[in-house]
Amino acid sequence: MTTEITKEFTFEAAHHLPSVGPDHKCSRTHGHLFRVEITVAGPVDPVMGWVMDFGDLARAAREVVAGLDHRFLNDLPGLANPTSENLARYLFDRLSAKVPGVAAITIHESPSSRCTYRPGPAGDATPRPVQVGASGLAFSAAHLLVAPDGTREPLHGHDYRMAVSAWIDAGGPADADETLRRCALRAIADLEHRVLVATRPVVGRVDADADTVSLVLPGETVTLPRRDCTLIEAASTATEILAGLVARRMAAMDDLRAIGATRVEVVLLEGLEASARATAPIAD
Repeated sequence: MTTEITKEFTFEAAHHLPSVGPDHKCSRTHGHLFRVEITVAGPVDPVMGWVMDFGDLARAAREVVAGLDHRFLNDLPGLANPTSENLARYLFDRLSAKVPGVAAITIHESPSSRCTYRPGPAGDATPRPVQVGASGLAFSAAHLLVAPDGTREPLHGHDYRMAVSAWIDAGGPADADETLRRCALRAIADLEHRVLVATRPVVGRVDADADTVSLVLPGETVTLPRRDCTLIEAASTATEILAGLVARRMAAMDDLRAIGATRVEVVLLEGLEASARATAPIAD
C-alpha cells in the first residue's frame, strides 16, 4: 500500500512572465488567487492511523505559503520567472525541507489551469499504462477518532468525496471507466450513511453483538445501534485508513482483473481541503 494525504492552501499574489514576449498577456503584471495542494506520502502510523497530523502539515505549510501572499513574485529570490511550473518546484524545495515525505505540489493558477510537480527517479523512461478514472463518487458517514491518552473526538460526520483511477494496458476495453465506477460503488456500499467504527482502537476495545456496538474507553463507554454501524478492521477511521480500505477492496475485485487493471488508486476528500490518496496493486 502507498498512502498519500493532501491539504490545500491559498495565497494571492502578482507576477508577470518575462520570457513570453511583449505581445503575450502574461507579459503584463497581473494577479491570481493561487491554490496550492501539498501532498505528503508515507507509511500509515500503526497507532494513530494516519500518515501525519493534518494540523502539523498545516502549520509548516502556512509558514512557507505566507511568504508568497500579497507579494510580487518576480521579486522573490528564485522566482525571476514565476510560471506555475517554477512556482511548484520553488514550493516543493522549501516545504520538503520542513515536512518529511512531501511527494508533490500542485499549483492552480486559475479554475481551469493547474500544474503538478512530482519528482520521480532520474532517467526513468519505463512505458506507462493508460490511466482510467471515475469521479463524482461520494458517501456520507459518521465516526470518531480515539487518541493514545484515551480521549476521543465527539461523534461527527463528513460528506466524503471520492475519485478512483486504475491503470490498464493501452488498448483495453472502451468501457473500463464504467467498470471502475461500478467497482467503486460496491466498495463503499456499506460505508454510506453509517457510523464507521474501528475495531482495534489505540486505547480500550470494541464490543459488538446483534443489537449494539460499544466503544469501551477508560473513562466512558460509547454505545451505538448495531444496525447503524460498519465495523472497520483497523486502529482508526482516519481518512488515510478509509482510502486504503476502499483501494484494497477494489483491488480484490475480479471485474478489475478482467479488464487488465494492474493498480487502483483512491483519492478521498474529507471536507473541502483535506484528502488522502491510497494505491493498491491488483494481483494477477
